[in-house]
Amino acid sequence: MKWLQTLLLFTVFTALSACLSESDDTNILQEPEYPFGDNPEACEINTNHSDNNEINWPALLTENCNKISDYSLFSDINNLSRRANFPGLLYELNSALFTDHTRKYRYVFIPENTQASYQEIDALDFPVGTVLVKFFYLPINTDQPEEKLLEIRLLIHRKSGWFTLPYKWYEHLSDGYISITGDAIASVVTHNSVSESFNYQIPTFGQCSTCHKGEDANGIALITPIGLKARHLNKAINHNGGDINQLTLWDNLGMITGLPNDLTAIDTAPNWRDETANTEQRAKAYLDINCAHCHTDGGAGALSGLRMEYWRKEIDYLHGICNGSQGWRVGGFDIWPGRAEISHIPMRMGLTAAKDRMPPIGRSLVESEAITLISKWIDAMPYLACSDAESP
Repeated sequence: MKWLQTLLLFTVFTALSACLSESDDTNILQEPEYPFGDNPEACEINTNHSDNNEINWPALLTENCNKISDYSLFSDINNLSRRANFPGLLYELNSALFTDHTRKYRYVFIPENTQASYQEIDALDFPVGTVLVKFFYLPINTDQPEEKLLEIRLLIHRKSGWFTLPYKWYEHLSDGYISITGDAIASVVTHNSVSESFNYQIPTFGQCSTCHKGEDANGIALITPIGLKARHLNKAINHNGGDINQLTLWDNLGMITGLPNDLTAIDTAPNWRDETANTEQRAKAYLDINCAHCHTDGGAGALSGLRMEYWRKEIDYLHGICNGSQGWRVGGFDIWPGRAEISHIPMRMGLTAAKDRMPPIGRSLVESEAITLISKWIDAMPYLACSDAESP
């Protein structure tokens, strides 16, 4: 009888193992659910995207495809040396938005025979059909090259206006899948020899719209690009083995019109990490790229009273000087000149609770170097009493 029991147990164990293995394999290969349902027909035109060098413009202009590869923007999207299909071009910014130490690789696709128009203050005016792509990689250690792709975001200029689409990357499927409800990815990153565990947040569709919110001349809400302003693009880059000004390259490629003949005339925001640059200009550059897209006319944070664009020359109430922290339960002032330790801008940059941190979307960790810079800037300001009390 013992041999029979043993045989039965072995049979059951083998069957369960097979089921579990089959289930695990199924889970590994199974594609995530599609929030918009079956893929539109326009997204299925190209059956082999990895070998296709022609962009799927009809789908980009009209459809929310379930997979990033459906748009055929890259010849090999699962390769760090990926090549953007024509007319895609890699671009860089002087300063970048902080997103939990992720490294970002940015591409712009302007349809052939069309151009972006230069604007002095706002983002360049891009033609319908323009696609902006941003890859988010999380390094294992910020001092080392190893990194892992987490998500890809698209900003597409359709006839109805700009449209945002976030895609979560699935490494085992070698593709990005549309993620309307967002996601939290358990992550670990080492920065300055300190290892931090956190949940990396892929934004929801609505959160993308919040950060990119703006308004037209008539006060009508719309979606707009954030970083593609001349002041952030005006820099030297390496292209095909040689150094060239990025805006000059765009001009040479016929991608932009209306560019000033003298690029030094552009009020250029420096790299905020460049310690050789002026402290105030570095601080303003940081606030411009990290905060001003909300703290601007028509932005999500417009009611705060803050206006933090780099082009504003006066450092006054609009930039936070003795500006009462609107809507924050703690009270106090955004900037108390000469007293960074009680100024709420650097204070909230150091908080991580959702109800307290600034920016409120896009980060779970703290960028200590930026807090040091903003604090240094505030402490260097001539002291000004924002109230009769010495502290809030």
